[in-house]
Amino acid sequence: MPWIIVAAIVVYFVWVGGGNPLDGAVTALNELSRGARLTRSPADATGFVDAEPQDLADECGASLEAYALARMVSSEEGQQDATTQAAICWATINTARRGGRGVASLLLRAKNPRNNGYFGTQKDLDPDSDNFNGSDRYASTRTDPYARDLAIATQCLDGSIADFTGGATNYDRPAGEKNPEQVAANRVKSGLVLADVEGVASGLRFWRPA
Repeated sequence: MPWIIVAAIVVYFVWVGGGNPLDGAVTALNELSRGARLTRSPADATGFVDAEPQDLADECGASLEAYALARMVSSEEGQQDATTQAAICWATINTARRGGRGVASLLLRAKNPRNNGYFGTQKDLDPDSDNFNGSDRYASTRTDPYARDLAIATQCLDGSIADFTGGATNYDRPAGEKNPEQVAANRVKSGLVLADVEGVASGLRFWRPA
């Protein structure tokens, strides 16, 4: 009977989502194209991931560098194709190297002292923060990664996927910016120029040092 099928689906989603049927539905859909979900520690309503980063990496048998990069990819452009995700990985790796630090150090650094050293949203959603609603970190790490995200991140870090971005260090999606022209002006002012990256999703801009 149809109601039995519906009930079974709901029970499955509740199980997959650890008690949250909506999270279970999203996870089940993602796992069709991206492989298994690796951890279950999304950001809360204040943008904070209440789990030790190294513990999350250990949970899925990854280095902290690879896990942090995979988590960033999942959070920023999780539904995009592998080429776009690899380009985003390389922009992040290049930024970290330019600053003389590791990828995890870059992605875990936050302006809000509470968030510093932990994963979370790019925007500071902590209502008690002096930086509330401001940019808190280089990129979002709010969402748990999937197997494909980790595979791409690992291959970029070990060089199996070479840098094809021309040394890009930043990226943005104009449609998602309040003032994309100002974002572009700020990039240019900081010494960046647009990078022509082949094969990436339309609507994304990549930037490299001039």
